[in-house]
Amino acid sequence: MAGASYGTAPTVFDNIRDEQVLHGEEILGPFRDEGEWELARWLMKNVGHNQAEQFLKLPIIQQRVHPAYPTKDTLLKVIDSLPGGVDWICKEMNQTGDLLDADGKPMSEMLELWYRDPVECVRELLGNPAFANVMHYTPERVYEDEERKSAVTDEMWTAEWWWETQGRLPMGSTVVPVILSSDKTKLSQFRGDKSAWPLYLTIGNISKDVRRLASSHATVLLGYLPVGKFDCFSDKARQIARYQMFHSCVRVVLDTLIQAGTSGENMTCADRNIRSAFPIVAAYVADYPEQCLVSCCMENRCPVGTVRPEDRGAHLPCLPRSKEETLQLLRDHQCGQTDPESKQRFKDIGLRPVYSPFWADLPHTDIFQSFTPDLLHQLHKGVFKDHLVKWCTSLVGADEIDDRFRTMPSLTGLRQFKNGISSVSQWTGAEHKEMEKIFVGMLASAVDVRVIQAVRALLDFIYLASLQSHTTETIRRLRAALDDFHTHKDIFLETGARHPAHFNIPKYHAMEHYPDLILRFGSTDGYNTEWSERLHIDYAKDAYRASNKKDYTVQMTRWLSRQEAIDRFGVYLECSDADIIVSRSDSQPQDHEVAVNHQDDIHCNCTVSIKKTTTYRIVLDHNASQFLHALQTFLRGNGSLIIPQPFDRFDLFKCLVFHLPDVAEANSNKLLNIVRAAPPVPRVGRRAAHPAYLDFALLRTGEGNTYTDGTPMHGLRVAHVRVIFKLPKVFNIETTHPLAYVEWFTPFRAPDKASGLHIVSPSTRMHQPYAEIVEVNRIVRNCHLIPKYGAQRDPLWSAENVTVLDICKSFYVNPYIDLHAFSHTIIVALRTSM
Repeated sequence: MAGASYGTAPTVFDNIRDEQVLHGEEILGPFRDEGEWELARWLMKNVGHNQAEQFLKLPIIQQRVHPAYPTKDTLLKVIDSLPGGVDWICKEMNQTGDLLDADGKPMSEMLELWYRDPVECVRELLGNPAFANVMHYTPERVYEDEERKSAVTDEMWTAEWWWETQGRLPMGSTVVPVILSSDKTKLSQFRGDKSAWPLYLTIGNISKDVRRLASSHATVLLGYLPVGKFDCFSDKARQIARYQMFHSCVRVVLDTLIQAGTSGENMTCADRNIRSAFPIVAAYVADYPEQCLVSCCMENRCPVGTVRPEDRGAHLPCLPRSKEETLQLLRDHQCGQTDPESKQRFKDIGLRPVYSPFWADLPHTDIFQSFTPDLLHQLHKGVFKDHLVKWCTSLVGADEIDDRFRTMPSLTGLRQFKNGISSVSQWTGAEHKEMEKIFVGMLASAVDVRVIQAVRALLDFIYLASLQSHTTETIRRLRAALDDFHTHKDIFLETGARHPAHFNIPKYHAMEHYPDLILRFGSTDGYNTEWSERLHIDYAKDAYRASNKKDYTVQMTRWLSRQEAIDRFGVYLECSDADIIVSRSDSQPQDHEVAVNHQDDIHCNCTVSIKKTTTYRIVLDHNASQFLHALQTFLRGNGSLIIPQPFDRFDLFKCLVFHLPDVAEANSNKLLNIVRAAPPVPRVGRRAAHPAYLDFALLRTGEGNTYTDGTPMHGLRVAHVRVIFKLPKVFNIETTHPLAYVEWFTPFRAPDKASGLHIVSPSTRMHQPYAEIVEVNRIVRNCHLIPKYGAQRDPLWSAENVTVLDICKSFYVNPYIDLHAFSHTIIVALRTSM
């Protein structure tokens, strides 16, 4: 039995309300009405102290608003009276160096460590009623089939770590997986060397969709690690001193977790049940250098395993590091009692002489198995941008690559690199992902088949690793994609694209651990370093800007405490309005099947954008050469004998907006799908002209196709949506939905063996585009086609108009355009074939 309840108790919000009643206060506490509270929150969130003082002293505010806080100081007193969170602690950390001062005494440096009690932070998160509906207290096993052959891994409570840890704890215990993250960041933008080293904490009991949102406040700032100058150390000793100070500080911060993780703590949870909680460090989210720092190993080693540096690119098993062996080697090295064998082992696994690692006494924690996949730095930036793009550019040529990016057909949500990529000086993770969407199709037919096979394998790995829910089959495919890359990777050495001639690259080796880490902790979207990058803005950069830049850490903590008080009180008011009371009657570990629901109907909505457009303008602006003929065929098929004329007028729609069916593997917040059929817009004043935006789409046809039967592509066909319009009443035909003029592409055939992409071409009849008028409910979603460039791009193609779409005769159907398309066309196809 896990997650057992040992009684009930009021939550923190219940206590706040009881305290208000005791003092005769209304639910708004020190604020007289909601307007006064909203004004205080706005001032604290958006205005600095000096500006708040000036605002509150404005005559219009003093004479008409009459706030209870007429000055900045009274406002801060009101905010400070709100229920607070976990208090900050400051501890001085003295560093004695190996350099001597003028008096011959050892030089030293005093550093300040600011932190909060992690057990109290866990207590606050676990007991927050705002998380009641997204909090789990027991592990679960989820399957997608009745035979329980295909396990589902997504949330942390469905992964292996929780089950393993639960088995080591007393009956009825509640595991609280503590997830830590740290990353040094600069505070000053243009001058100075001010830096902060935030340490964050969240818990795996909270759903990953919630805890990865900065606005949910499910991740708390645990502390600021000191960033010293270490001038009291010689150059030789300085780096090791930095490493040791990091571990000493984190050890101080996490000290209370040792006892709590060993014996447990009674905590009141969000559902008002008291549970015996065991907060245990489960995962550490960090980039590669920080992982090496945490694991006390050199940066040319794997922080997870003991593979030799020269074997990191060999696709060999990487045996895990041993916590017990590492601690013993460090103790022996510190005492100078290393025998030749131990000394050699110390060197072979690349240890650094950090003699008191913070994780040494943490119960049930194997730090080497705690590092999570880092999609941002390892895959998107490292594997893809820093290496794969560089290799492929050397093979194809920078100018040709730029031309292909410039002439890429547009699609809503797809970034257009109008100047290519060679001129981009600063890259972000978002831009890396945009490049990944089109990279396979862009290179197909331009390079050696083995290059495309290697590129496809890496992109498949990146997309599979990014899925937000995994099954036994997707993990198998993840491993297979890595195998495929290593099968074909030598082509980069043979062509000289990769130099030096080896693949001993830390970020490429890190991929070896992805399948096991996903099974251990859940899908990667719950641990991506991107969320810590976002937290730096709220918890470091904004806090620093609010200080006077002198002795700023104490000011940052005070500012953050007030910001948290505002956020907490706001959530308290929202929960009070909603009267949130949630309880779980079943506290047993869950072991059940989940039926996968695939929603077939897609809702669309559209509003009239262009009224009374003549057929002549439609044919000209939308390049809809067969519009009149297709419309006449449609009318005749629906019993109308009216013959449409060039002067007939139609109301047009610029786009359709779809809400795609939910797919477990893709982000449910990105289900908005748009199909455009917008005419060109001429230049008016300062507004630049832009070409027509006419998207491709997948349409239902009901046609049989041996290449797609039994797959999610069954009955679908690509079409070019050129016009979306409303049929006038004069034609005497009632349609349930608006109509679309589409030009069909050829049916799907066997995919290209190298790229795995389907190739389609514009379909013709009597040497004219095969066009048809259809109701828009037959449109499933937008579709991205990539021109089949060949060895070199046709110089007639241009990114400034639609000629690339009209001249090109063959296109690749791009499944990488978004995770939903990738999941539905590739992953679901696997599921239907099982």
